[in-house]
Amino acid sequence: MIILHEYPLSIVEHEGFRRYSNSLQPLFKVPSRNTIRADIFKMFEAEKHKFQRVLESNSSRVAITTDMWTASNQKRGYMAITAHFIDESWVLQDRIIRFMYMPSPHDAENLGDALMECLLDWNIERKLLTLTLDNCSTNDAMVNVMLDKLDKSLLLVNGKLLHMRCAAHILNLIVKKGLENLFGSGVERIRESISFWTATPKRSEKFEESVRHLNIPCSKVLSLDIKTRWNSTYLMLSTALIYKDAFSRLRQREPQYRKLGPKLPTMVDKFEKYWLDIHGILALAVVLDPRYKMDLVDFQFTRIYGKEEAQSYSKKVLDMCYDLVSQYQAIQSKEDDLDSFSNFSCVDEDVDPLSDYDMYISIKKRSRSGPSKKTEMDLYLDEEVLPRNANFDILCW
Repeated sequence: MIILHEYPLSIVEHEGFRRYSNSLQPLFKVPSRNTIRADIFKMFEAEKHKFQRVLESNSSRVAITTDMWTASNQKRGYMAITAHFIDESWVLQDRIIRFMYMPSPHDAENLGDALMECLLDWNIERKLLTLTLDNCSTNDAMVNVMLDKLDKSLLLVNGKLLHMRCAAHILNLIVKKGLENLFGSGVERIRESISFWTATPKRSEKFEESVRHLNIPCSKVLSLDIKTRWNSTYLMLSTALIYKDAFSRLRQREPQYRKLGPKLPTMVDKFEKYWLDIHGILALAVVLDPRYKMDLVDFQFTRIYGKEEAQSYSKKVLDMCYDLVSQYQAIQSKEDDLDSFSNFSCVDEDVDPLSDYDMYISIKKRSRSGPSKKTEMDLYLDEEVLPRNANFDILCW
């Protein structure tokens, strides 16, 4: 119950909790907070070992997401690290594998060391898929630190796909720039207006009085948005729109209330900057969806860049697909050769003196048919796309 509802450990020492426990079972002895703490750590270690066995037995790669946040009451930085993978039953799994206090400074070297220590602790540094991080210069530098620490030959396309910038964060940046483009400095003026009329109780009362005089049938409270969450900006704007007449009236009566700021730049540069950072791996995900494949990639690139320029972008995506296929084929080929060699070394030459010849023929066939033989990717792309269906689950396909 303490873990489920995030109660403080001290709850076991509260008089009300003790009375409640005693009313349920007078013979039950409520443990101390130290006992509860020790039991929680035992549960954690047991669950950790259980999950480590799951990761070790699972053959798929692991995608990592991590984020930093600061506790408002303590002003301390914390890092959360989450692992995502597809299990043997083709079900997407995710687990928080580390939640830790991060002492200052929060620079690339310290963040990289903490992340690498976590990967080594869980023994997943050799099966890493991607690192998804917020879009900032510190995280960019941290990825470079990680690439120096990791074995690039074990990463997809030698680490070219390791860094995945958080799509939600980038979407927020693009929408924010789009709002600035659509409304000029209007969003900022509305933000300043709300900040002005909610700054003191006296101003709030004056605003509410103006709303009553205008008979505006709404009881919503003005609230500022959180600049990093564009949905909160939408809520702020939708509420401000209801009270637009009140703002206009108060502007005439309040000399300190005035318009603010020049028009801000457009979103085109922002879109191009972040889209070019993330479209590669997102496009790969689209290609591997049997409803879209390269058709949707070609279609969208043509809409964004025009027909001629779209071809070069589509080719980059297709080349990356085949690079991945080649990498997995090389891994499989090594495993097959090792199996063949293992089988060869275990054969009694008196029984089969030409067993090494069988291995030679097997390798020769593979080298002859490799370049010209159609890969599974070729066959997959040649097939027609599946009909679009909102209930389609790619993991069940």
